[in-house]
Amino acid sequence: MSKVSVDIEYIKSKLNDIGYEISDCVERENNGVNWQLKFSNSGAIVTIYDSNRTKNTVVNGKADKDEKDSLKFIVDSLKAKELQIDPLNVEIVAMIRSRKEDYYYDFKQIPHGNNEDLLHDILCLSNNIENRDAYLVLGVTDDYNVVGVDTNWKSNNIFDFLRTQQFAGDHLPEIEVKDLFYKYMRIVVIKCKSSKYVPFYLTKRYHGINENQIYTRLGDTNTPKNRSANYSDIEKLWRFHFEREKE
Repeated sequence: MSKVSVDIEYIKSKLNDIGYEISDCVERENNGVNWQLKFSNSGAIVTIYDSNRTKNTVVNGKADKDEKDSLKFIVDSLKAKELQIDPLNVEIVAMIRSRKEDYYYDFKQIPHGNNEDLLHDILCLSNNIENRDAYLVLGVTDDYNVVGVDTNWKSNNIFDFLRTQQFAGDHLPEIEVKDLFYKYMRIVVIKCKSSKYVPFYLTKRYHGINENQIYTRLGDTNTPKNRSANYSDIEKLWRFHFEREKE
């Protein structure tokens, strides 16, 4: 068996990307080389062994079982180069740490209990007034604590639901669903992509989402369902539409 080459700097970098703050990394000799990692924002202590075995990371310290098990899986997978950390993960971690919401990102503790609220959030974020990529981050509470999303939750029904709605010009909001990490926890991000087809709106009412009504997001607040965005913001969205129509 060829020896596994442990790229400790790569592992440290990726742990940082998902939100772990490494406070100490000690290289030791004890029946072979190993590295011990400690963190300023977790009580976990991770020992990574320079050996042919890729699944032998040990996680001890003052962390609960869920964190120990998940962190072991993450580090073992990084060691074996079997886990890719999405580049977006860094940006989402920074958003969570900012402890605020903004016009292009919103936090929800749990996936939506009804499609009406989900559709409203997607419309508001997709129609943000800077026409930039926007993010609906699931697994974060209103006071910015990360609780994660259950691993059994699936995203397929979001796309199926959007396809059942009647959008103006038959243009659906362009979304992408990503599984990311905050430390050891799974979070889900619905990325609402910048689009030349703004503003997105319905031509047939769906529950409390009115037809022919344009919603957007100002600061950390969505346009209420029973109101329309103000005239100047609607005008700005149409300006994006016509400036980009030849793309």
